[in-house]
Amino acid sequence: MANQAPAVSIPQADNLIVRSLDLANLSLESLNKLRTLFRSISQISESNTTCQELAVIGAHLADEWANLIDCEREDLERLEDK
Repeated sequence: MANQAPAVSIPQADNLIVRSLDLANLSLESLNKLRTLFRSISQISESNTTCQELAVIGAHLADEWANLIDCEREDLERLEDK
């Protein structure tokens, strides 16, 4: 069957989970920094400028991506605990 994933050992699977969790944590940290940056830009921008509007959109996207990665990270943690 061509669509089957190759079998991996339990230590390999554990290693993949740990590496995935590390990547998820790094991604969350980066998105939190982006969110802070965008919020800061939106607060120092004058009234409703294009810069402020773009910063608000950037902060909103960072929130959405952080939530998605956080959900995936929680799934990986549940796998790691099994």
